[in-house]
Amino acid sequence: MALSEKKNRGEWSELYALVKILALGSLPHYVDLESNQPSHFPIISVSRCIGGGELRFTIKDRFIECVDVANDHLISNISQDDLVIYAQQLLDGILSGNGRTFAIPSAVPMMATLGISSVTGVTSKDDLRITVYDSHIKQEISSGFSIKSFLGSKPSLLNASGVTNITYKIGGHLEASEVKTLNNLGPIPLVRALADTNHKLTLSHMDQRFVENLKMIDSEMHLLLAEFVLASFRSTGRTTGEVLKVLVIENPLNYSETNCEDRYKHKIKDLLEAIALGMRPAEPWLGKTEATGGNLVVAADGKLLCHYALDGDSLRDYLFSHTFVDTPSRKRHNFGTIFGDQLTLNFQIRLKS
Repeated sequence: MALSEKKNRGEWSELYALVKILALGSLPHYVDLESNQPSHFPIISVSRCIGGGELRFTIKDRFIECVDVANDHLISNISQDDLVIYAQQLLDGILSGNGRTFAIPSAVPMMATLGISSVTGVTSKDDLRITVYDSHIKQEISSGFSIKSFLGSKPSLLNASGVTNITYKIGGHLEASEVKTLNNLGPIPLVRALADTNHKLTLSHMDQRFVENLKMIDSEMHLLLAEFVLASFRSTGRTTGEVLKVLVIENPLNYSETNCEDRYKHKIKDLLEAIALGMRPAEPWLGKTEATGGNLVVAADGKLLCHYALDGDSLRDYLFSHTFVDTPSRKRHNFGTIFGDQLTLNFQIRLKS
C-alpha cells in the first residue's frame, strides 16, 4: 500500500496508538473505573503483524530498535523524544483531517523510519502485541491488545452486518392497514408501537454461524441476546445499564428473583468480553481469546487508557459501563420492516467515553 493513501480517523488511530505507546515507554493501566491515576507497566517491546510480516519495536535506553522479524533486519534506531514529536504530529493531523478519509503528509517519513508500509491491515482482535514487565509478579508478560479510538465517531465493539440481523415472530393478528402504518415508522417507534398494542415479539431466526458462536459463551446466550436487543429498542435509554433495567423488570428468561439482576448482568458481561477479545459473528469461533491483554483506548484528547483483561473484572466492568446499543442503517442492512408476521431487527454495540 502507498504510504500517502487516505485513511479514516479510526485507521490513523491505530498508527497513533503504536507511536504514542512507544513514546511513553509504558502501558498506562486503570485498575478500576474510579481511579483517576493509572499505574504503569514498563514496556519491553511492541509487535505489529500485517500481511504476514512482523515488525518488532524494542525499547532500550530511551531508543526504539525497529526490526523486521522475518529476516532479523534492523530498520532503524529512533529516540523516544523523536516519537513524542511524531505522535503529536499524528494527533494534530487526525484532529484536523477533513472528510471521511484523508491523508497525513507528516506520516510518510515517520512510517518510512519505522519500516511501516501500511496504516492498517490487522484482521485479528490483537492490533498490537505488547510485552511489559509486571513488577507484581516480577516477570515479563506478552499480550495482544485491541485498539479502540474516540478520535473520530464512537468506536464499534460489535459491527453491524447481515449476520447481526435477528428475526422475530409477531404475536397476534395485524391488519394490512396496521402493517402499512407501522412500516412508515422508524425501527425504535415501530417496536414500541407493537409493545404498546400487546403484539409480543419472540425469536424466530438468527444466523446459525452467530448462534453457534454465542453458544460457545453460554448455551442460552442467543436467547439472551435476542431479548437484550428487544429491550434496547423499548428502553428509555440505550446504554447497557439502561437495557439491563428493562431485562430485570420483564425477566424474559425467567431467572430467579433472588439473583435476577446479577445473572443478567453477569451474562451480558460474558457477551461483551467475548466480543472484545475474540468472537466475530460470521466466523467460526472456538472460544479462543485473541486480544489477551484487553483494550487499548485512544481517548478524544489523545491520551491512552488501558483496561487489562488479566486484572480481574477491570475489563468486564469497563465494557459494561461504557457500551450502548446503536441502530445502524435500516436500508443498508435490510431490517426494520414487517413482512407477514415477522419483523427483522439489526443492532451494533458501540463504546462510549
